[in-house]
Amino acid sequence: IGGKIMLKHFLAVMLLFVLGVSTYSQSIPSGTGRHTALGNSPFILDASTDIFNNPAWNNYYRNYAFADLNQFGEGNDFNGNAGVTFGVGKKWNLGMIINRRQDSWSEFGRDTLGPQNSPIVPFMGLIGTSFSKNFHFGLAPYVSMGKSEFTDTSGNFVSTNSSSSLGANLGFIYMIKKGWVEGAVKFRMNGFKNEATSTGASTTIDNDGGMEIAANFRGWIYPTKGSKVALVPVLGFYTYSFQPKGNVTSGGTSVSFTGLNYSWMRINAGVGLNWPIMDDIQIAGGVTASYNTFKSDSGSVENKGTDFIAPAFNMALETRITDWITARLGFNKSINTSKFENTAQSVTNLVSNDAASTINLGA
Repeated sequence: IGGKIMLKHFLAVMLLFVLGVSTYSQSIPSGTGRHTALGNSPFILDASTDIFNNPAWNNYYRNYAFADLNQFGEGNDFNGNAGVTFGVGKKWNLGMIINRRQDSWSEFGRDTLGPQNSPIVPFMGLIGTSFSKNFHFGLAPYVSMGKSEFTDTSGNFVSTNSSSSLGANLGFIYMIKKGWVEGAVKFRMNGFKNEATSTGASTTIDNDGGMEIAANFRGWIYPTKGSKVALVPVLGFYTYSFQPKGNVTSGGTSVSFTGLNYSWMRINAGVGLNWPIMDDIQIAGGVTASYNTFKSDSGSVENKGTDFIAPAFNMALETRITDWITARLGFNKSINTSKFENTAQSVTNLVSNDAASTINLGA
């Protein structure tokens, strides 16, 4: 029943978005389904995905509505998100994306001291402007907050859990002589606080850190004038860290404690081609490499893991079969060299040439 009610509410919101911009809206296929079917290729253009990652695209896809409906879990629960953009005058553009998460909040669940609830209904605003015909800029404030409270029947035990993710995305698109380049920076502050009180005692757990920073750049360059084949270089960086901490007070005595100190980092780069063979057929492919590190440290014990994924081959094909059916194919194959170290047990695991392949189909 709950899933059906959520579905009805989401469809109603989506319908309002579509009706609000239908008079002037563009009709451009995009969304999580399309992007996933094409293997999450970084060498394609996808309206809703590009807007979500770089708010400067809000200046290009004006008066545009988009939505996703997903089923998750083993029950009949539904989740979805919706977005809309609209122009204000000739240079300004506004919009919003509702219920689409863009933070690393789930990483808090790695620690037993972590939260018992997560932020809900993430909201991303969209503000864009064009400083000139060659330079477009976008800002996307982001907020997601949650809170739960529990009191037992006697009133002797009270528990309050709160959480939040706050930040913004900044992005630009700059037109060059033979194409364009884009860049976007994401900043988040993720935090939680769990408080519990009972007769004569109280416990508080929250976190230090929680800062999340990412930067991504992409180019779309035509080697020769009039060429339809675009060279697409990509470059990205990501880092995130936090440490849970707590305090217990009982009988006038206070004791402090900390959890593991977590940190992540990723660097990725690649180059590919986007080739529209005909009006109804598009091929994109390329090769990427990424280096990922993870570390959890308690002072006396350190766990460290690294992944070097290279080469990773990506191929995407999209072709229109009829006026109302478009077929999509995505293919990925990568070689992953992984290493894990644990100082407490002096364990080192190295897995090399671990090849993984994925084929996605969609229509």
